[in-house]
Amino acid sequence: MKSTKACCHCLLCMALAWPLSPYSHLYHYFCWTFYKTKRRYRMLQSIVSRAMKKGLTAFTLSTLVLAGAGNLALADTYKMKVGFLTINDPIHAVGKRFAEEVSKRSEGRIATEVYPAGQLGSAGRQIEGMQFGTQEAFVTPPNYLAGLNPGFQVLDAPGIFESVEQAHAAVTTPEFQEIYLNLAKSAGVEVGNLWVYGPTAIASVKPLKTLDDLKGLKVRVLATKLEQELAAKLGMVGVSVDFTQALSAIQTGTVDAARTSMVVMGGMKFYDTTKHVFKDQTGMVFGVVTVSSTWLQTLPEDLRTIVMEAARDIQDEATDIGIEYAKKADKEWADAGVTIVELEPEARKELFATVSPIGEQYLAENDKTEPVWRALQNALKQVHTN
Repeated sequence: MKSTKACCHCLLCMALAWPLSPYSHLYHYFCWTFYKTKRRYRMLQSIVSRAMKKGLTAFTLSTLVLAGAGNLALADTYKMKVGFLTINDPIHAVGKRFAEEVSKRSEGRIATEVYPAGQLGSAGRQIEGMQFGTQEAFVTPPNYLAGLNPGFQVLDAPGIFESVEQAHAAVTTPEFQEIYLNLAKSAGVEVGNLWVYGPTAIASVKPLKTLDDLKGLKVRVLATKLEQELAAKLGMVGVSVDFTQALSAIQTGTVDAARTSMVVMGGMKFYDTTKHVFKDQTGMVFGVVTVSSTWLQTLPEDLRTIVMEAARDIQDEATDIGIEYAKKADKEWADAGVTIVELEPEARKELFATVSPIGEQYLAENDKTEPVWRALQNALKQVHTN
């Protein structure tokens, strides 16, 4: 049982401790339960002070405190808003699954709400909201977190993942996750899992049949050295455009194409405009479920555990969701009359050999990315060995 010394100024202790030693177990329990949360503590102070002014008996007073404690416990619920930028894609599906798991495991103590399609703002705004605790969760490709820690971008290195299965096996090794999932902790963001969304493809308004057709193509890429260098290596012109503006940029002729997952582009109906897809598959898009550290600290310990375990436990399922969406995307794009080109094994091997040195070139020279890059290489070697 806790000592009364640390809470000697608590009005509840003053009311119950001195005259009623038989009730000491009650006041100890409620003092320490409610003292931790100032709002509830003030409410109990109000209950006790009003009761004392009315001269209630000790028994009545203790009964009143018990009733108040019960009511407060019933009101002890929290809200978790889960935001993301996309819609009708694996991130949307994983966001919903995460929300469902948290709601179910907390038995309704955490009320969850899902906000797709950037309803809570841009990636930057949602990340900022997480840091300030005004948004509780954000599901996103991890490269959007590179502003918090450059180490997040190591997964964007091209030509290092041969398949979704190999990528998942590598990034879920305990050694790599111990480093990667903690990259944003000091910035106030907890990363709960890491999973594979799917391979990259180039969707274009111009015909793409061979690697030579990529030369001179104006393609939307991320504003990173890795993606800019990839475009240059393949003879393309990399243009940095926010993904939410990528389709309109293609429609207005600002760019000819976009490079990302067919699934996410399909969710925004790119196939109505871009009638040619080149499956370069040199990159792998990933997803993470992130949670606000500030918000987590407002939760009781059991709920904090529930939230983070819910994220971790759907990690494998999330990659499976990505695989299922990829299968549907191929059919969806083909049904929309899009020509889809996939390289023969030898041509693919040549493409990977061209772009794979980019990661070492840009990630090994940076003190903040080098340790994460080495950890990823070790994970890939471990998977290859097994």
